[in-house]
Amino acid sequence: MRGHIKQRVKGSWSIVLELGRDPATNKRRQQWTTFRGTKRDAERKLAELQHQMDTSSYLKPSRLRVAEFLQQWLKDYAWPNVAPRTAEGYEHIVHQHLIPALGAIPLSQLAPQDLQVYPVRSWPAAIMIIPKQYRNTKGGGDERDHMKTGQE
Repeated sequence: MRGHIKQRVKGSWSIVLELGRDPATNKRRQQWTTFRGTKRDAERKLAELQHQMDTSSYLKPSRLRVAEFLQQWLKDYAWPNVAPRTAEGYEHIVHQHLIPALGAIPLSQLAPQDLQVYPVRSWPAAIMIIPKQYRNTKGGGDERDHMKTGQE
């Protein structure tokens, strides 16, 4: 069993995910989450969380914000692993664009729509990350429109 639900009070459920055993202590690790709604909805949420665990996209809830994660990423990954000028460029993008727009969002709640709301053209260096076939080459317009349709 990789997880189960347990009713707390009417309309409130505990979703319990089995995270395996701790390699050091060999004790069971569990993640308990409160869910409000019907039993069927709680079962759907459990299935969704299990699917995320199976596809390695599950992110354990925490209070870590996007800003803190990006600053830690710069320190632990960017500076040790890329050329200094590249790391400076990353740092500029993070501090000038990403943190002001997304920094206050809890990392565990960051969703694709959060990124879609922020206009891609506001990130000058982000254009280089977008595959060429999705870039707007006709001038004007929004690059995201082309990413949705896959047309130029």
